[in-house]
Amino acid sequence: MSEHLPRPQPNPEAVNSYGTDDPEKQAEIEAARTAAAEERRANREKLERYVSYGLNEEDAQGLIEHEEMLAARREALATSNPEEGEADKRIRPRIYVRSLVDYTEGHDIGDWIDASQDLEDIQRDVHSILSRSLHAHWTGEPAEEWAIHDQDGFGSLTLHEYESLDVVCALGKGIHEHGLPFAAWAEINDVRDTYTLNRFEAAYFGAYDSREAYAEHVFEEMEGEKELEALPDWVRDVVRVDYERMTHEMETSGEVRFVDHPGGVWAFNGRV
Repeated sequence: MSEHLPRPQPNPEAVNSYGTDDPEKQAEIEAARTAAAEERRANREKLERYVSYGLNEEDAQGLIEHEEMLAARREALATSNPEEGEADKRIRPRIYVRSLVDYTEGHDIGDWIDASQDLEDIQRDVHSILSRSLHAHWTGEPAEEWAIHDQDGFGSLTLHEYESLDVVCALGKGIHEHGLPFAAWAEINDVRDTYTLNRFEAAYFGAYDSREAYAEHVFEEMEGEKELEALPDWVRDVVRVDYERMTHEMETSGEVRFVDHPGGVWAFNGRV
């Protein structure tokens, strides 16, 4: 008799757990659920590990939330706001500083620091990082050593792991005010100190499309065209200005130093 029982009919008001019948959207939802479950699992393991180190559960949870906040901050800083004003679009270099004693023990106690702020503020931020040391919390011994483990906004200039903060500050402020030509000026000087960095304005000749474009600019500044016009016609017809040779002589004599960049060159006084 069961063969003659009516088949159950689907409930038209029933909604699946995805809330949609679109296979692509269902796949996206499932991927998000999987990622969230993996994050919860990782946080549980991290919580248990921190508790095993001696932290109480509340402090351990606070540390995990702090790490998540740092990750969100890094992501936010990596994106730019297209509606920012021109002044806000200036490069703002930053460094990622870690507590070394914690890093050697496998813990990322660090943060991004704005390198364009005053030296006292950079030092304060470094001290703030060291004050969060897990090693200090467990042993009672203060964390004192730190290192720069990442950087952003310094162009092709590479900071040393233990770069002095006064140099970091001078670089950060200079790049924020003058842009990447300041980083190029620091890069071409073997001795990296605040005295050398502070001579940027006296040394920087400007940005040009090419070395030859700079030579043309110099020729114009010297009113070279007037000098040519003063020559007899038959001489003027055969005289040509060799801009390539001019730049070669400038560089080999040390009068001018050029730094290439994607848009052309930056020119610096080689005698400063």
